[in-house]
Amino acid sequence: MTRKDEKTVNKNSCGCLTDDLFDKKPNCENKKIIIDNDRLCNARNSDMEFFVDPDPEKVSLNFYQNRFTDGLPIIPPTTERVKRFLNSTFHNPEDVLAILPPKMGQATPEKIAINSVMAGCLPQFQPVLEHVIKAVSRDQFNLAGVNATTHPISICIIINGPLIDEIEMNTSVGCLAPSNIANATIGRALRLCLINIAGAIPGVGDHATHGSPAKYSYCFAENQKENPWEPLHVERGFNSHESTVTVMAAESPQNVNDHRSQSAEDLLDTIIHTATTAGCNNSHVPGELLIIMSPEHATTIKQGGWSKKDVQNYIHENSHLSSILADRGGRKLDEKNINNGQVRITRSPQDVVVVVAGGPGRHTMISHGFGGGSESVTIPIKLNNGFNPKSVDHHE
Repeated sequence: MTRKDEKTVNKNSCGCLTDDLFDKKPNCENKKIIIDNDRLCNARNSDMEFFVDPDPEKVSLNFYQNRFTDGLPIIPPTTERVKRFLNSTFHNPEDVLAILPPKMGQATPEKIAINSVMAGCLPQFQPVLEHVIKAVSRDQFNLAGVNATTHPISICIIINGPLIDEIEMNTSVGCLAPSNIANATIGRALRLCLINIAGAIPGVGDHATHGSPAKYSYCFAENQKENPWEPLHVERGFNSHESTVTVMAAESPQNVNDHRSQSAEDLLDTIIHTATTAGCNNSHVPGELLIIMSPEHATTIKQGGWSKKDVQNYIHENSHLSSILADRGGRKLDEKNINNGQVRITRSPQDVVVVVAGGPGRHTMISHGFGGGSESVTIPIKLNNGFNPKSVDHHE
């Protein structure tokens, strides 16, 4: 944590309670809590430990009524369950791993574990969540802007490396859909952390006009086994044996259905036509664009002799729209971005984030980014001593 961060932190708040946002004290009787000298959270005197009612439905409703959830049922975060998660952390339970705006809540392994339990995670997912939290707290990601905007931007989590297989993430058929516990609950746990630690409650710290279903969970792993190119983390300078998390501010994905194109140019033109739309943030503030390409589409392009860099260059050079349409967005166009009455939706080929995922079928998914308001972040999953873990159970 930097000196600037130290000055920003509210020393009277640990970020566990949404009550701080409403300037009210918790009602211990209604919330079935006790406060003593052996609390789960030790950051301040008013932190709480929950007594868990034997009726999980009642507990879930109680948490919902206190705005601790995303509206879906939760698993009660008992002390016993939370401690099982803390057995998988690479840190001390009270270490401050990140400061999360807008509430400037202190994200500790304890707080992350509490929300991970609620989300339905397995204990071995704890190190992944901790690194996701570290990634979204980076300055270039601009979590404050992502949380506070009226835009329906969410946070996409992309996992690469050996840990994909160990925690059995879905990289293939339905990788963005319900069914896989790692994909579903890691994404959900991040959202609960943003609600309960960062204070991103709709209408309070999250001002998205409509919100987005991607805010429930938006997490998947790259299909490295069927990727004809280098995977995302290798492209970004990491070794293939390293495991990484990438976070990107992204809208809900939109399908590109092209079963007919046989050439790389034709297929990429379909993707470009779908991506180049007025009204997306990229149209008036060029920025990152996520391309989640199916293995079949990627193979078609690769067989045409195209590298990933070729794909990125082609999409960047040809993804543009009329400046008249682009100027209808939330910010006046920068004149330097206009060329012959056209505006590109990306700033450079590096803004085109290409990931191969999914199963059989000639489909690609695109997600517009947050314009220039956020930069994606990729970090390795490392131990405190700087080494890359061989597994989620590797602590030394």
